[in-house]
Amino acid sequence: MIKLVEVVHCDACAKKGEERDATTALSVAGDSYDLCDEHGEKFRAYFEALFTVEMTAAQSA
Repeated sequence: MIKLVEVVHCDACAKKGEERDATTALSVAGDSYDLCDEHGEKFRAYFEALFTVEMTAAQSA
């Protein structure tokens, strides 16, 4: 039997009891998360800030 998934929901929204369509997937160290646009942008900003801090620290060393 084949199961067809029509809609994938955002994992972050699901934690809050909401259902929002996921538009992107994020994979980190073997874990995978389906995210809506809003949460995708939040994670993008987190990583941008993290890598900016690390790059600045590496350049200062």
